[in-house]
Order: sequence, then structure tokens, then C-alpha cells
Amino acid sequence: MSRMQKEAAPIQSVDVHVIAALALLALAASAPGAASAAAADEAWGAERGFALGLQLQTDVIGAEDPGPNAAPDQLFIEETGHGATVHVGYTFTPAFALRWSLGVAGHGTSRDAVEAYHSSSMLEAHWRFLPHERARPYLFGGLGGAVIETDAELYDSEIRGGAAVLGLGLLYNLTRHLLLDAQGRLDFINWNEAQLQLELPQGGTLELAAPVEDDGGALKFQVGVAWQF
Repeated sequence: MSRMQKEAAPIQSVDVHVIAALALLALAASAPGAASAAAADEAWGAERGFALGLQLQTDVIGAEDPGPNAAPDQLFIEETGHGATVHVGYTFTPAFALRWSLGVAGHGTSRDAVEAYHSSSMLEAHWRFLPHERARPYLFGGLGGAVIETDAELYDSEIRGGAAVLGLGLLYNLTRHLLLDAQGRLDFINWNEAQLQLELPQGGTLELAAPVEDDGGALKFQVGVAWQF
């Protein structure tokens, strides 16, 4: 080997080590950015799309209590009932979603042979805070309708009205797609129509309807689970 070749060998060796060191520095510099991107991808509540949920509910309505002079056959509905709500929603962003909910609760009455049910259907807008945290509080409001039905042996009756809802809740990710969903809500109801369906002794039914003008409300507490697709 010539003298020039012997002198060149150390230079080549130094170049290789310099290139390797620069490559390691570049990799180390890019690691925090990669970690941040991975953390963003794994943020809670990042999923978008459809959601389906089921909640148990306690329903408190503004029912009238029987007075001391109430007739024995007069019907009174118990103030507190229990039931369930199902909902279908769509998450547009981690901070905003729309939801359609349908809930039914059974209430006892002052007569053993009569059952009462309070149902509501609402289209709701949900605003979620702390959108990338595992526990995310939210506020919501919406519009829809409400019905109170009574089912007796000889007649069925309904009172219907438009409704608005305001409420607050909390979402908690049990897994990436399974969520615990708890909320309290207040329904403001404008009762505007009453219907009566009477079973006639000779057969057939008689249906009556009349407009009404009355305001009511319902306080609901709900807890259940939701699946974010």
C-alpha cells in the first residue's frame, strides 16, 4: 500500500464516524415530535362519527298531590318514576356533537288498575369541555316533544306538548370506544293537546280531543353507557 493510501485511511474513518454521529443527533431531534404526534393520536375523545347509548333514568314530574277533598275515583300520578333512555348521536369534533334521544318512564297512580307513562323525544346539541381528557363535562340543549299517557281498563288518555331541554353531563372513557355517560336535565313543557279514547260497552271506541294550555316540567337524572363507533 502506498503512503498516500495509508494517510487516506484515517480520514475515511473519521468521515464515517461524523456521519454516524450526525444521524444519531437527527434521530434524537425528531423523537419528541414523533412522540407528540403519537400522543395526539391517542388523545381521549378523538373519535368522530356515530354513537349509540342506553341510560337508566329517574324522572320527576310536577304532579298534583291528592288533596283532603279529592274524590276517591279521581286519578293522580305519582311524582317520581323510573325508566330508560336510548340515544343515537354523531360526533363532529371532540368538542361538539348532536344527539337524538327517546326516553320513557313509568309512574304509579292513585288507582291500582291505571298505569301512567311519561315519554319524551329530543334533538340535542352537546358542547364538550376538556375535549382530549378522559373525563369530559358537557352542556346541552335541545327541542322536541313530551307525552303523558294513562292506560286504564276502559279508557286511555294522553296529553301532549312541545318541549325544550337544558342540562349538563359527564363523559368518561372506560375504553377508547366505551364511555360512561351521566347527566342531569330539565325539560320545559308546554302542554297543548289532550286526547281520550273510550271503550264503548256495545263495542268500538270513542275518541275525543281538545286543546289545552298549560305549562309543566320534568327533572331527570340519567346514567348509562355509550359506544362511540
